Amino acid sequence: MNTNIWTAENVKNAILGGNTNLEIIFSNYIKSFIVRLADYNINLQEIGSVELLYNRVLDGIEKLEELRKEFIEVIDFFTASKHPLLKSYLPAFFDNLLNFYEEQGISLYTGESVDALKNDHYRFFNQSLFIELTALLLENHCFEALAAILHTRYKVYNSSYRLTREVNYLLFQKYNYTLNEYLNTSSPKRLSITADYIRKYSKKTCFEKLIRADILLYYISLWNKTDDILTPYWYPELSVYNREAEILPYMVSKSYFEKAKVLFGVNDISEYKSLLNDTEDLLQRGGAYRVPALKVGLLYDKVGSMK
Repeated sequence: MNTNIWTAENVKNAILGGNTNLEIIFSNYIKSFIVRLADYNINLQEIGSVELLYNRVLDGIEKLEELRKEFIEVIDFFTASKHPLLKSYLPAFFDNLLNFYEEQGISLYTGESVDALKNDHYRFFNQSLFIELTALLLENHCFEALAAILHTRYKVYNSSYRLTREVNYLLFQKYNYTLNEYLNTSSPKRLSITADYIRKYSKKTCFEKLIRADILLYYISLWNKTDDILTPYWYPELSVYNREAEILPYMVSKSYFEKAKVLFGVNDISEYKSLLNDTEDLLQRGGAYRVPALKVGLLYDKVGSMK
């Protein structure tokens, strides 16, 4: 695919101009965007030392940031109108992204071997992109699109085993050993270098929104489980910076709840409270995580109390 044809600017111009071929342009942009990620694959045969590998990972993080920001800018053009293409094409994007990684031999499962470490820049890209996209969709009340990517079971084909497995969005957040272990050399150690880097690359005005989005991803993962026992829930690393008790403060509004309830798969406030009552809050709190208890963060006692 010629990635020079299906560009971000073409998508933006198609939206602004009301181009009737927008769906074709957007679909092909997504495909070409994913293809471009192959340019950042690290070839271990070119790496002579572990230190060089760390540097290549950091360089990859820096370069992939440009792609991440580009993608977020494109999606932002759709959010003002809550365009229906978001609901249908964002799950398709993440499905294609996961299968691209499989085809390229890029394992997202974390580890300390060089074969695992060489993909830490992709792990950072995935986590940062997913959190910011969640925050963007929340801010613009694109709840149906967000629900679609959070509740979709992505089908990933492994050609080596000739096996298709179902995964969910938890695969986009994996522990980053390069950042959190090998480059965490300060004394005392930082709680999360990954969180520090996401903060570094975010706009200061929106970082608080990213924190809340990250914690919401943890909450929703509690009733969106998979068979992967190594990843029981989304780890909200940005919560090391959290200072808020209420993660979705607007849930106090009845009208906001009516729009946002699709995220939780409920029909009314009674079902919402039952869901929270029946959900085990699994996270072990401590110095690393500043996550409000589930019922506090999601306004169990206040939800829908205002018009």
